[in-house]
Amino acid sequence: MFLRLSLLTFSFFFSMLNLSAAPLVTPLDRVHWEYQGDNFNCRLSTRVDNFGGISLAQKAGYALEIQTDSVLYHHEIIGYRLGRSAAPWSRKSLPQSRWFHAPQQIKSQVKPQESQSLKSQITTGVAELLQALQQGVWGHINLVFADQQQLHLVLPAVSRGSSFEQFYACLTELAPYSYEQVRDRNFYFDANEYLLSEQQQAQMKLTARYIEVAGDISKLLIDGHSDSSGSMAENLRLSQQRADDLYTHLLEAGVSPGLIEVRSHGDRYPLADNSTAQGRQKNRRVNLRIIRQKVN
Repeated sequence: MFLRLSLLTFSFFFSMLNLSAAPLVTPLDRVHWEYQGDNFNCRLSTRVDNFGGISLAQKAGYALEIQTDSVLYHHEIIGYRLGRSAAPWSRKSLPQSRWFHAPQQIKSQVKPQESQSLKSQITTGVAELLQALQQGVWGHINLVFADQQQLHLVLPAVSRGSSFEQFYACLTELAPYSYEQVRDRNFYFDANEYLLSEQQQAQMKLTARYIEVAGDISKLLIDGHSDSSGSMAENLRLSQQRADDLYTHLLEAGVSPGLIEVRSHGDRYPLADNSTAQGRQKNRRVNLRIIRQKVN
């Protein structure tokens, strides 16, 4: 993990969020909010003059976040703060913003040799910002960039039309997972146990919901495994029981049995060293793989 604050000291980072620069505000007659969405992505977007695009977005299985798309500011965002204020009488008399949270630092996970950085993760306070905008309150975004640039963006809660209602509806129908999150998962068991925990049972229900929403799943492969503590026959039986229990909960959640293939392997395919307790814990598992239909 690489923290890109080489240009800023810790104290300077916080001082930069007390912005003195004039806020960037789009004239009200040019403000436009646009909704786009489906069962796996929801997006509510607008543009800020002299900056570019701002989106409130959520991908299935991930947190609600703010995404930026600026043609003028290319450096990585290393800090931010989100807030709200009452609608002003004019663009020159913006009320003081009330901040939802303390200044946030963003830690980059990008390796130095990568030419393109990952998008900065702006998640804290986004739900409160969305609620404020929905109520007709103006939003404020303070951004700090790695090159010491600082910006104060203002989001007027005008010209919303039905976009906010559509966005909220999209969020309620969003799939519980993305494909990357569910395509290959292990479910672990205590020694000699073969029944899913309550938490794992809940995950089966969410997995069934994902399969229903996705509509492009061709196969579910369930593979039961054990550690090497028992005899070969005992381990094979235990791995089968574990796989069968996962299979049963998927059926109860509405998954078609025609999609599912169940196999048991005993202790033949360990993930870790069976001579240690930690290794045996990793080996007591059921692997669930979800395979999409091939697209021609």
